[in-house]
Amino acid sequence: MIKTPCFTQFNLISIMFLFLLAGCSESEVSTQKQNEPRAVKLITIGDESQSKTLTYPATIDTINSSKLAFQVSGKLETLNVIAAQNVKKGDVIAVLEQRNFINEVKSSKIQFETADNDYQRGLKLAKDGVISQRDIEQLKSKKEVAESQYDSAQKALSDSKIIAPYDAIVAEVPVKQLENISAGQHVVTLFGKGEMEAVVNIPASIVATVDSKQNNVASVILQDVSTPPIPATFRRANLEADSASQTYEVRFAFAVPNNLNILPGMNASLKLTREASSASTRLLVPTFAIFEQNGEHFVWTVDAQTMQASKTPVTIENGIGEQLIVTDGLSAGDVIVGAGANYVTEGMKVRPWTKA
Repeated sequence: MIKTPCFTQFNLISIMFLFLLAGCSESEVSTQKQNEPRAVKLITIGDESQSKTLTYPATIDTINSSKLAFQVSGKLETLNVIAAQNVKKGDVIAVLEQRNFINEVKSSKIQFETADNDYQRGLKLAKDGVISQRDIEQLKSKKEVAESQYDSAQKALSDSKIIAPYDAIVAEVPVKQLENISAGQHVVTLFGKGEMEAVVNIPASIVATVDSKQNNVASVILQDVSTPPIPATFRRANLEADSASQTYEVRFAFAVPNNLNILPGMNASLKLTREASSASTRLLVPTFAIFEQNGEHFVWTVDAQTMQASKTPVTIENGIGEQLIVTDGLSAGDVIVGAGANYVTEGMKVRPWTKA
């Protein structure tokens, strides 16, 4: 005869005890997880009103750069410069053969003087009624044509010489003496002396946070040259960003020291120091760290001792972008919750998030 196994009272009590132990264990684990600090990204706020120095690679360029040419054609009779030569304002750089230009001036001058004498004589005859008003108009027209031709001849004579428009260094001379030159043909390139430019490309993120009320001090440091930084001033900027690099071309002017020979194309660095502003404190906070409730803005600040989060109201300036300016509610050095702020509650303990 087969006997069916059955649970005794002792077996039933043992099983119930095991279930009770398991339930207690799961409850303890759940409570332990709830008490663990939440991992969040912590951000330490910096004071943007304090002095901050940024350095950008720069390329040297000229402020004054000219490609000079004759406005008339002729044979290059005189060439007074070579590449790398210094010239002063008013120096004669090149001259075309003068004979034809001088002869044209003399000829047109005689024609003008003759036409002017005829006109003046005609005016006297007209008063006596010897010639008509129509004759006077014809004499006047001839005089004006002759005068125009005389002026053109004088201008052509003046244009047959190239004069240095400013103190400069000769960069290029692509022609030779006695060569036949056409009107408008490139004869010489000049680079102005005295002032030059440092050209830099500044990221859009920096341009967006520049305050025109701040004192920005710029200086140029030449590459591989042991000289003190050269003071520079903002000159102009291209307000259209480069589509590929999202940078803006900005130019800073500086005076060339007398003991240096600085040329376009040289490499340098531009140091831009944003001086402290005593008028107000500028704190930049990532947009994702700020949240809004009932029309007010808040951030989660973290106590460095207890690592507990606290909801703190802040005042921000109107703006758009990845960062916003906080004018009240925070101080430089405060620690706030960045990524993970949506999962934080008042008094919750947090810990810095670290990449596994």
